[in-house]
Amino acid sequence: MDFVIFAKKSVRFPGKHSTLINGRRMIDIVASKLVDYGQVILYSKDPDLECVQCRVVRDSTDGIITDSVLSAIDKFGTFFAVAGDMPFITHRMIERIIDSYDGRPTFPIHADGLIEPLFGIYTESVYDAMHDYIESGGKSLIGFLNMIDIESVPINEDEEKFFTSINYPEDIEKYADLITDT
Repeated sequence: MDFVIFAKKSVRFPGKHSTLINGRRMIDIVASKLVDYGQVILYSKDPDLECVQCRVVRDSTDGIITDSVLSAIDKFGTFFAVAGDMPFITHRMIERIIDSYDGRPTFPIHADGLIEPLFGIYTESVYDAMHDYIESGGKSLIGFLNMIDIESVPINEDEEKFFTSINYPEDIEKYADLITDT
């Protein structure tokens, strides 16, 4: 299965995907967690962003993340989506999603019911429904995923921290101890 890393330029934290965490670029940390499971594709609008272990494909959509995911389904078919600013993901969580995949879109669900929309499997079968959702004004990936039949993978309380996103420079120091090789 292909893994598609979504990484857009950040207004709050310019260059965040290339920033160093414990001496490694964030985007390379994310890719290194995925490479053992399949081809890793960096799908980004940022023309300057590169990734050592990725095939880089430029996202030419003009819209928001829902447009990018729809475009990725069109280009790559079924894939495992991963946010480029979540360097704390673990092999265990990747394997839980893959092992739970039964042909339906498969996503982790937090204890409060929130779906993690950029760490799960999008299938070709949702293309038309997502297209219609966007055309009717839908903008939220979570809103879309709440409308369709998905396989839910519960996240336990101890795992919640691994879904932390880096959104500000101070987050790097605050969460650096969450980086693992597992």
